[in-house]
Amino acid sequence: MIDTNLRNFDLNLLVVFDAVYSAGNISHAAKQLALTQPAVSNALGRLRERFDDPLFVREGRNMKPTLRSRQMIGAVRDALGLVRRQLGEDAVIDLATYKRLFRIVVTDALEPFLVPPLANEIDASAPGITVDSRPAGSTQVINELIGGTLDLALYTYQASAPGVIMVPICPVEAVVVARRNHPRIRGKLDLKTFMACGHVTFINELKALSNIERDIAHGAGARRVPYMANSLWSIAAVAGKTDLLGILPRRLAEELAPGFNLAIHEPPAKIAEQHLYMMWHERNQDDIGHRWLRQRLTAAAQTTFGEPPPQS
Repeated sequence: MIDTNLRNFDLNLLVVFDAVYSAGNISHAAKQLALTQPAVSNALGRLRERFDDPLFVREGRNMKPTLRSRQMIGAVRDALGLVRRQLGEDAVIDLATYKRLFRIVVTDALEPFLVPPLANEIDASAPGITVDSRPAGSTQVINELIGGTLDLALYTYQASAPGVIMVPICPVEAVVVARRNHPRIRGKLDLKTFMACGHVTFINELKALSNIERDIAHGAGARRVPYMANSLWSIAAVAGKTDLLGILPRRLAEELAPGFNLAIHEPPAKIAEQHLYMMWHERNQDDIGHRWLRQRLTAAAQTTFGEPPPQS
């Protein structure tokens, strides 16, 4: 792009590129930009000619970015953010007219607590904002934050990366869940019963994101696992309808217990407290829309879990 003759390049085309990339759909991008679909299609045609690349290919109703687009998106968003800050466009946000599609990952442990207040505010006051929640099982969260295909993640993670800001949003205390009137549990759950029962756990890819498996193996040994699930909701559902035991965050277990026929037990093996984190790329640190999103989610977390733990 540096070698391109910028005098003949309409920088507004980069705004269209960012919108199509975020929305994954021309009509959604047009709505986000308050433009007609033909105007967005025309801008996309000019971009394709300029970069000698299709940039997006149709896949059903969606537009899938090409390799060239994936390589460009981070730099484009960095440039747009710099221009907006220099022009003062990030000074004030008017929710009534602000248009943005945010792509986020929210772990199951936080979604029922943080998303409803956010969704209510968007529904009542911000008709131009849409939040696209991506599957939380991805192992590419950090790479997607760096690449610009993900705006924010509320997740458990054990590593950091250059340019990624990571702050703890709440502690996680693990508890054991079992169906009510479990035939093998009488009163307090002891270690012998805990290890004798079968367990429903996360799939291996997700187990690696927490220390739970390591802590239990260290204190009690290997569990018998007939079924591995890909979400906390699935663990709750399976535990509530079988004799398998599951492990959930305490606050989520309390929320799900009535509907999933669950009883909550203290772990008989020591499980260290963990934290859930809010993560974003530093390019979005001063973006007013991104800051608004972070503030709303942080406020919802504090309402549910109290003040976040201090950063080390």
